[in-house]
Amino acid sequence: MLECSRSRLTWNPMNSNPKRSEIKRIFRQHGLAPKKWMGQNLLVDPAYLGRIVEAAQIQPGQPVVEVGAGLGVLTEALVEEGARVWALEVDAGFFRVLEQKLEGRDEVQLIHADVLKFDFRRLRERLGPLKVVANLPYNISSRLIFRFHEEQDMFSSLTILLQKEVAERLMASPGTKDYGILTVLLGVSAIVENLFDIPGEAFFPVPKVRSTLVRVRFQNPPPLAAADPSLLIRVVKSSFAARRKTLRNSLRSGSIPGLTEPILSESAQAADIDLRRRPETLTPEEFVRFSDEIHKRLS
Repeated sequence: MLECSRSRLTWNPMNSNPKRSEIKRIFRQHGLAPKKWMGQNLLVDPAYLGRIVEAAQIQPGQPVVEVGAGLGVLTEALVEEGARVWALEVDAGFFRVLEQKLEGRDEVQLIHADVLKFDFRRLRERLGPLKVVANLPYNISSRLIFRFHEEQDMFSSLTILLQKEVAERLMASPGTKDYGILTVLLGVSAIVENLFDIPGEAFFPVPKVRSTLVRVRFQNPPPLAAADPSLLIRVVKSSFAARRKTLRNSLRSGSIPGLTEPILSESAQAADIDLRRRPETLTPEEFVRFSDEIHKRLS
């Protein structure tokens, strides 16, 4: 069930520059603890908070969606920059702290909801294209990026903090182990920038990995326009379903309705794609060309 509360935020230097000891005190006071299984690692270094807000390029009064508001540290920094924040938090304990901390203020809308189930379309209808700024929970970051891609018309940009290995996958080169489905899909639809790394010591609790701030800007029209975007997604996902298999073996499995062996071979020949190649060797441009040739023969 969706719960909202409006709040007006008065800037408080202690809140905007939280010390690790202050975060620990809040946890003790409210009987809470960060949940490892939910990927709850809170950014507590004020210098990096400032850099994230600066990178988000916020205009005064601009609506911003924050995913995983935690204890509101980034929320406050965004408001100080002039944003109006729609802050999503699924954890009931964290949400109670946010309600108490931000009660009676109106620059922040608190939303108690699971972001994987949240209806971004309704929010987009109210606010226009959504700017997301967030320290994404580690455990669902890849699933969220897939969802942002699938609903890309909802979003103008994502400025998101990711586990470094996830960020590297978004910009990996063909033929490398990190190159995969997300690399191809974002390479087709968006401009992706890896901005800077953040060490584990900047978080509480301290994770065992580094994090990277990434900016994703969806383009309309996209950098590489496919004739049938949904077919392109199916081709890419089917190709990578068995990464070590050749394209021929992956795509003749019946995962794409109507794609017979003759159509597959004819499409590959027309697109100048060798079906003995493995999916990680194809560039986004080649996937689009291949998908378009399949589309011609399935239409």
